[in-house]
Amino acid sequence: MAPTYPSFTPHYHHDQYPAIDPTQAALDCSQKVVFITGAGSGIGEAIAIAFAKAHAQGVVLLGRTQSTLDDTAEKVKAASNGRTETLVTVADITNQSQVEAAMEAAIGHFGSRVPDVLVNCAGGMIGRGSLTDVDIDEFMKAFDLNVRGPLQVAQAFMRASRQHDPDKPKTVISLPSGAAHLPYAPGGASYACSKLAGAKILEYIGHEKPTWNVFNMQPGVVATELARQTGRNAPDSPELPAGFAVWLAAHPRARELSGRFVWANWDVDEVLLRSGDIAGRGLLTLGLKGWAEDYSGEDLMRIVASMRQKD
Repeated sequence: MAPTYPSFTPHYHHDQYPAIDPTQAALDCSQKVVFITGAGSGIGEAIAIAFAKAHAQGVVLLGRTQSTLDDTAEKVKAASNGRTETLVTVADITNQSQVEAAMEAAIGHFGSRVPDVLVNCAGGMIGRGSLTDVDIDEFMKAFDLNVRGPLQVAQAFMRASRQHDPDKPKTVISLPSGAAHLPYAPGGASYACSKLAGAKILEYIGHEKPTWNVFNMQPGVVATELARQTGRNAPDSPELPAGFAVWLAAHPRARELSGRFVWANWDVDEVLLRSGDIAGRGLLTLGLKGWAEDYSGEDLMRIVASMRQKD
């Protein structure tokens, strides 16, 4: 099947493939507890099941609906043969007190241990329409859902880590959508702009937590409720981003992509072949085309550091 969008790698995947198969020994997660938002359906559910197949010690499932989370928990149990411990936490990510309570419940459930991996899946499309006619209040609700919500979850995670595991590196995976950097989608400004803001927040987390592994992951075009709302053809399986999320959390070379915006469709082995180019040229980051073509990523960081010293 042809690539849906231009690809960074020669091979463009629509389904899970051997390198990101979560059952392989190289991606064992038996020492990891994983906190997943939006876990009641779609990609979030698939990611929970993939971590169960990777023998995760525990999976925390956060969502707004008890029944769908319970369904996911049963699937996690079946996928792990009962070995992965599951905690269901009902919360709305836009409600800070509920988010903080869910994080505290997760830490308490696993013996005062902060989860090792945070996967921010929850999000959605609100306020569709042209900028001329869109309702501004509806437009800004997209920022509550796609910016405020994931930020509140990440902040609760970071604060808990500072309190309980200050020296232990963590992994944060965010699902911002390729809309954050695609040129234009009719009626999709609220979604694209909010997803772009969320992606930039993830980059900031990477700078503030330099020992952590942080990734913006475009999950592909999966047949989720969001895809149905927009009437899009969805050729990608949910197992594709699920396996890729496990790879990002478990593979020793995933560190080479920390702080980057990567697509689940890209072949991981082929991406790693370009890791030197990615680091040296500052590729797969959000920026301004043409502005710094004569500078490497390291050059830009030195310039920024120098400016901060002058301040």
